[in-house]
Order: sequence, then structure tokens, then C-alpha cells
Amino acid sequence: MTTTSAPPLRPRVSPLRSALELRRDALSYLRHLRAAYGDAFTLRIGPRDVLMVTHPDAAREVLVTQAAHFRKGRGIQKMQDFLGTGLLTAEGQTWRTHRRLMQPSFHRSALSGMAQDIVQAARPTHTALLHAAQTGEALEVGGEMLRVTLRAVASVLFGTGLTDEELRVVEAELPPLLDHTASRARAVVDLPRWLPTPAGQRSAAAGRALDSIVARIIAARRAEQEAGAPGGDLLGLLLAARDEQGAGLSDQELRDEVMTLFLAGHETTANTLTFLLLLLARHPDVQARVQEELRGVLADRDPTAADLPRLPLLNACIQETLRLYPPAWLVPRQATAPVRVAGLDLPEGAAVSVCIYLLQRHAAFWPDPHAFVPDRWLRGERTPEAFMPFGLGPRMCIGNNLALMEAGLIAALLLRDVRVTVPDGGPTGLHAGVTLRPDGPVTAVFQRA
Repeated sequence: MTTTSAPPLRPRVSPLRSALELRRDALSYLRHLRAAYGDAFTLRIGPRDVLMVTHPDAAREVLVTQAAHFRKGRGIQKMQDFLGTGLLTAEGQTWRTHRRLMQPSFHRSALSGMAQDIVQAARPTHTALLHAAQTGEALEVGGEMLRVTLRAVASVLFGTGLTDEELRVVEAELPPLLDHTASRARAVVDLPRWLPTPAGQRSAAAGRALDSIVARIIAARRAEQEAGAPGGDLLGLLLAARDEQGAGLSDQELRDEVMTLFLAGHETTANTLTFLLLLLARHPDVQARVQEELRGVLADRDPTAADLPRLPLLNACIQETLRLYPPAWLVPRQATAPVRVAGLDLPEGAAVSVCIYLLQRHAAFWPDPHAFVPDRWLRGERTPEAFMPFGLGPRMCIGNNLALMEAGLIAALLLRDVRVTVPDGGPTGLHAGVTLRPDGPVTAVFQRA
């Protein structure tokens, strides 16, 4: 990558025009800017300059080699209103302590026992798709995937600790809370938190309802732990986790981590599954091969964690979906000390964003970078340094193994029995908010496979 000590180029447009372009179609605008200015350029976003980097070398500098000189960006910092000091928002010693305590709970060996819970959580969606295949009813894929991943995350977190009524409350209250949190994270100008906006009041009420449920389950599980039965779900593992001094997470810390896991493990996996089904509908030949693979491995039984390594094509499709549509498409950071990135000297406080979306479509690393080509993974053509859908370095997403297992099991169960078609081709644009999703509904019809 060419580097220079000169300031990075800035688009020859006003900050207002730049803000309007980002709001209208951020990804197209950023693609245009990279073509015009190269792999590193500066954008004026509101009152701040942001260095945008789109090359894996610069990404590694920010996320790995100089990670100690960066903290999370301002948008993520604002999520503390809802998430508290969970792994996504925590910094410094708090983050290091929590990460060290929680890491063993996210090893593949610990997660494999939760696979059956995920499959059971996906069964209502499986039934709904079979019913739609029988009646010809069209379903909106994004909504179905949000529901199934929410049930799956709740099941992995709490096992059977969540009552049916509480699950209905979570399904009703979590989306508006996440939407408000995302809006605050994206906002260029911060409104005072005390301002009684309708969205803010709705979000506060949703937060209180969820906090009540989480507090009840944590208290009940603590009592079970004291009686010698902590449980095998994720909350049970987190309750049992201890540091070198024998200290565990407090109730408030557990609450913050549970809310973070709801955020990180819900919409992101739902978006990945939505894009996966949309891509397979657009590539029926690949979908037919996936279903042939599923029939050969599963026949008519449910998938297990042990089956996932035996489904290379399905895994390749998921990886290719993550390459094209990384849920966390932009990784914002703020320098905590003077630092050098992409050959540029940046002052303390400088804002830097790693654009994962453009990095994973870099033509220097990916032939035919915008095409859905899952076979590139089977042929061993993946480029590890240019693939980081879960981030990179010490703050790489702790739930990456859980997300891949969840997506693989749900996709295997659903695609085993139904073929998906999107008659109108589905939306062609993208909504680039805190996460990446289609910019419109994905309306699909289903047939028995």
C-alpha cells in the first residue's frame, strides 16, 4: 500500500454535501471516494474529521499493532446509555478483566452443548416456512430471521429460564430499544438525554421492562448456583466464571454483558441469514447444491454442532455472505495518543474508521470482488488478511464462534426442507446503519425441497 506523510486527501465537496451523500447512500459514496482518492482519505462528518481506511495493512495497524493507542469510536461510546459497560463499550482494565473472565465461555467446546437449544429455538420458523410452502403464502425474510435469532440468543443465554410471557416481552421491547440505541450512535449532533422525545421515552420504558426480566433471571440463577446447579447455558457459564483472585461478575456487570450479547447476537446474525437466503434465491444452482449437501449429511434428522464441519459448501456460502455483507461494516476508533496509520501522523483524539465493507471487496485481494462466489472458499482462494467480518486483534468479537454456529445450524435446518425464491429479486440497495442490512423487505416464497 502506498503511504505518505502528507495529509490524506479530502473530497472536494462541502461538509454539508458530504453529509447528505453519506445519508443518501453511504456505501456508494465511500466506493466513489476510494476510487478517487485511494485506500485512505479524510471525511468531514459533522464537526469532526474522520480518516477512512479500506486496506488490510492499515486496518491491522489500527486494530492489532497499535490497538493499545485506540479506543472505541464516539458512536459506540454513546451506546453505554443502554449497554452499560459490557464488552462492546468497556475500555481499559474493565474490558481486559471482563474479556479474560468471559473468554472460556465462548470456546467451541463450551458452545457445542448449546447447539440443540439453537435448533429448538429455530423450530417455529421451520414450521412457518413449511406452512408457507404448503399454502403459497409469501413471508418477509428479514422479520422471520429477526424472530428466530432472538429466540436462539435468548435460549443460549438463559436456557429454559425465560418464560413464554417474558420471551414475548423481549420480542416486543428489544427492537425499539435497539433502534433508538442505533439512532443515537449514528447521530452527528447529540440531543440531551433528558429531552423527552417519543423515541427516548419508548426506549426508556423498553429498557426498564428488559432490565426487570434480566434481573429476575440473574437472581434465580444465582440461587441455583449457590445450591450447586449453575446451569449449562451461557448465563450459567458467566456466573461460574472466576478470575485469579476468585472474583466473578457482579449482577450489574452480568446485566451489561447480557444486554450486549442480545445486541451483538441478535440483529447481526439475522442480517447474515437474510442476505444468505437472498443470495441463494438469486443463485438457484448454488442453492440446489447446498440442499444436496444437506440431504447427504442430514437425511431427515436435525443438524448438530458435529455436522457443521461436514457441510463445506454451506459454510462457504456463509463465509461469502459475510465477506459481501459484513454486519459490522464499519469499525470506528479514536486515538488516545499520537499515532501513525497508513503512513500518516495523527494527533491524540483523531477519529479513524476501518471500512470492512470496502476492505472485503478490495479487487487487489478478491477476484470478481462484488460477485457471490462461494466456491472461492472451497478452492482455497480466501485471503485471510482481507477478511475480518468479526473485527481483528484483541477486540475481535468474542462471539464469532457462537455466531457462525448459530447461522450454520439455523440455515441447515431451514434449507434442509424448503427452497427459497424471491420473485422480484429483492432489494438491490443497502441500509448502512450501525449494522448492514437490505434497504427494503425481502419477500420470499417457499417450496418443499
